[in-house]
Amino acid sequence: MGKPKTKYHILENEQQLDMLIDACKKTGYASVDFETTGNRIYNNDFYPTILGVCFEPGRAGVIPLGHFDSKFKKSWKTKLQKFGEEVIANESIVKVAWNAKFDMQVFHKYGIFHKGRLFDGMLAKYVLDEAKPNDLKSMVRRFLPKFGDYEEDYEGCNLPWDQKPLLGLSQYCAIDTDMCLRLFLFFEKKMMDKKFYHLFRNLIMPASNLLTKVETRGQRLDKEWHGKLMEEYPRRILEAETKVRALKKVKRFEKSLIQRRLDKAISKIEEEIRESKKVIKTSDDSRKIASAERSIKNREEKIARLMAGEFNTKSEKAIIEPINFGSASQMTQLLFTDPKGFKFPVVKYTQKDKRDTDNPSSSEAVLLELQKTDKTGFIDTLLELRGLKQINNMFVKGFANLVQDDGRLHPKFNIHGTRTGRLSSADPNSQQLPRVATDPTIRRCLVASPGRLYLMMDYSQCELRLMAHLSKCKGLLEAFAKGWDPHLSVACKKYGVNYDDIYPIYKDEQHPDYTTWKIRRKQAKHIVFGCIYHIGAAKLAEELSDPKTGLVVTPKESQGFLDDFFKDFPEVKKFMDNQMRYIHKHGYIKTLFGRKRRCPEIFGDNQMQIVAAENAAINTPSQSAASDMALFTSILIDELIQKGEFPDLQEVGTVHDSIYFDTLPQDINPKTVYQLWDMARNPSTKEWFGFQIDDIDMSMDFEVGRSQGEELPFAVGYDYNRLLNFKGEWKGSKEEEYYFSLVNKCKSVDIKDYPKVYPEYFK
Repeated sequence: MGKPKTKYHILENEQQLDMLIDACKKTGYASVDFETTGNRIYNNDFYPTILGVCFEPGRAGVIPLGHFDSKFKKSWKTKLQKFGEEVIANESIVKVAWNAKFDMQVFHKYGIFHKGRLFDGMLAKYVLDEAKPNDLKSMVRRFLPKFGDYEEDYEGCNLPWDQKPLLGLSQYCAIDTDMCLRLFLFFEKKMMDKKFYHLFRNLIMPASNLLTKVETRGQRLDKEWHGKLMEEYPRRILEAETKVRALKKVKRFEKSLIQRRLDKAISKIEEEIRESKKVIKTSDDSRKIASAERSIKNREEKIARLMAGEFNTKSEKAIIEPINFGSASQMTQLLFTDPKGFKFPVVKYTQKDKRDTDNPSSSEAVLLELQKTDKTGFIDTLLELRGLKQINNMFVKGFANLVQDDGRLHPKFNIHGTRTGRLSSADPNSQQLPRVATDPTIRRCLVASPGRLYLMMDYSQCELRLMAHLSKCKGLLEAFAKGWDPHLSVACKKYGVNYDDIYPIYKDEQHPDYTTWKIRRKQAKHIVFGCIYHIGAAKLAEELSDPKTGLVVTPKESQGFLDDFFKDFPEVKKFMDNQMRYIHKHGYIKTLFGRKRRCPEIFGDNQMQIVAAENAAINTPSQSAASDMALFTSILIDELIQKGEFPDLQEVGTVHDSIYFDTLPQDINPKTVYQLWDMARNPSTKEWFGFQIDDIDMSMDFEVGRSQGEELPFAVGYDYNRLLNFKGEWKGSKEEEYYFSLVNKCKSVDIKDYPKVYPEYFK
């Protein structure tokens, strides 16, 4: 018997389209999947070739669209519009897709917007099991094995997407939609049985709908500024490379490396000469002897040429290639093993099959460790070079490759990208854009839409606030309630001093004790986050140490710091102990919003995996809830915008706990900031997820800019049309001076007091 098949029909006329629409209305389901040219959605050469629609398990219809063999080729947009209006925008029909954000963006491109219930089978699977894989084909092989590998068995399966024949492509697409519907119906029941349905319906799918809009809007690229970076970064990379190659030990090693290559090449040629001499000595064949003599002459000339520094062929030129700082073997020699190199102590070894090899590692983590004690400047310069190359590849050249024909980047925000529940991002990875403090040039490429500015809302110390709530830690809750700097308050507790006495010292850089308290606050911050991320005494000692300045903290000392912290904040230790017991007993942990982080490796024999699972038990509750809090807030804001209760804030991006809005200048005012803060500080989670945070307020920072690289603190009383229309260099201008005079006037006013202090904005 052959494999079971989906019954499908390729539509040929309007009447058959009506029949497909009626079938969707009768069953109440439409599982949809576009096949396209394979190009990016917002490029001009993108269009859908067909649309598959499954209205009940086992039966599907295929609407030919822009396919070269489509009978609707001249009218496909009309057919798509009709299907969209009667099915996608029909509130009575449940829409299902796998990775629905993609299909909905295609509908959006042609002015079609879904109404009613939309479900993503991929996200349903992710809610039930956050471990990869999450793709449709893997799930079919796992849960519907009779249909497994259907993607490898259709006409044209090896051809590019825009060249596949209509019949084969339709067969593939129809099975896709059928499998998606069957799996979703199975997953939906499972989510209900396992008590995950409220998470899926109330957070995951609304987030998918919102992020569809965010991805559709995209982020506008400043082509002029980006063009400057395209010229600047190769120059900066060359300067950094020249600098690192100029170091004496690098030059000495490189000279030795080239000499070894040359010696090896000459030895090989000399061996060939010896073989030819054997032929002359032992052979009676005059032709072989003559050939051997010519060979000897040629090779002797080659040796002379190489010794004289003349390298002609590709293999010869490879001899004199400079050090490749991307070569693991060369870096191992330079850093650790070669007498002419740096002879750094080996930090760790590479691994194979989870076991150490004999080869020293030169990974980024190793370089960062070596940097702490390196006084030659090599590691600093090498890391600078690597950083420049990485930024150039990911963002400078990366933006050039990813900007679409509408002049925008359209990053993907993946709800299923991590096991913790945090979003991931791709094309480009907007979660890894360099911080402005590190490199302000990249974020400056991303500018607000014409006539708008960026308004950025960033949850402040969200993970720490959630840890305070989860652990019911009195000391941390008190610090946040009083508006204290939590890390400074921890340091004050450790040293037994009054916060109100120390805070003025910490804020005054001229005070003789300023540096002392700056260091103590930094240490306290490392200790607090060391607890949240459960890094242990040895790792904490590394974080607290700065050997270049003579500050070395031993693991014993760092353990003492942890012990002191747990003594001062015992509720945190109790929370951590409870989490550890729970993960060892159940193999998973829960989060506030109803997610599960499954760690079955806790029951295994691999000690590293067990430690990783224990770490997850400690940090996932705070990290996951912080991300979900920002996500849920975004959903609520978007809903109020649709109702007309909020200004037209167009979300264009999110990075962990931060949200970026394209905003009209007149809407950047105390009322808007207060509305956002008031909603986001304690969103209405009780109704949807069964919990409410009443013992602490989430708090936010608000910044404004023409680009993501211009992070200006919000200024009450400033007319943001002035910023929008400002030309020239902002830094050092009279406009900047005026702006910060307003910032200084309002920075001592808490956002909660805005209605009382600035009533004129709330009339």
